[in-house]
Amino acid sequence: MLGKDTGIRYDKSQVPTVQNMTCDRKRGSIRYGLNAHEDESLPEFKGENGSEDYVCHGPERISLAIGGRTVAAPHIAAEYDLYGAVPDPLTTVKTVYSKSLAEDAERTLVGEAQTVTTKTAAITCQRNVWETFPMTTCLWANHGAVGAVDFFPPAGRHPELAEAVARTKELIATGLVGRAGNS
Repeated sequence: MLGKDTGIRYDKSQVPTVQNMTCDRKRGSIRYGLNAHEDESLPEFKGENGSEDYVCHGPERISLAIGGRTVAAPHIAAEYDLYGAVPDPLTTVKTVYSKSLAEDAERTLVGEAQTVTTKTAAITCQRNVWETFPMTTCLWANHGAVGAVDFFPPAGRHPELAEAVARTKELIATGLVGRAGNS
């Protein structure tokens, strides 16, 4: 169950650490994942690194066939958006899900979404297909940030929802630099 607001807010995002992965800031104009800015009711944050994209690779990159060509993709593409306050993380996750993933014409949803809450965050994960390959996408929010994570298929299959939730928790825990006290 999602706990009370701890008062932790974030000054910036940092390169996350994920077990057995190498992560770095995404460079270039190609966007791998979803946009997490879909809840217009949230106050904009103007701090350092308020919105950053990260990609994480395992020991080998994933090759995907898209439109007659093969491209190398990361195992994980993540984005963080920092806010002064997110009053209701569960409602925010539902809003971002309905306005981004559920309405994304380029993605076909597979099965039902799974929503879990921890003491500090709400996470919704959904299997989906983009172009011809399966992926699992997780959207999350806590009381100071919102994020979107795409998990690309390491073996041509949807990453398991439980694995995606666990990795999302790692990204949240290691990708944000917080400070105590309300903003």
